[in-house]
Amino acid sequence: MRARPVPAAVDRLEQIGLRIVVRRDTFAILELRGGTHIVLRQLDGDTDEDVSFDLMVEDLDATAERFSAAGFEITPIQDGRIHRSFHATAPEHYRIQVLDSHAGDRVV
Repeated sequence: MRARPVPAAVDRLEQIGLRIVVRRDTFAILELRGGTHIVLRQLDGDTDEDVSFDLMVEDLDATAERFSAAGFEITPIQDGRIHRSFHATAPEHYRIQVLDSHAGDRVV
């Protein structure tokens, strides 16, 4: 994923719960619960960039509040055919789609 500036993006992602693995001026690696890693690189240009993945969470409303408190611009939560979702745009010029989980307690 790309952001500008990377150090501010790292701070913001840490605020919402990601763990820093590597931190440099134009490059970072952060970890989500379960071991998934996000490689963060410097974004060139002036436009916001959609990330190439989405995040699925258990409590969408609480997550929207956490993202908003961390400085993301949040769209209203939308009801989709399968998931409810919102988009979160960071001041560091990246946009993430966040969806609620439909798995419930049972995972096969």
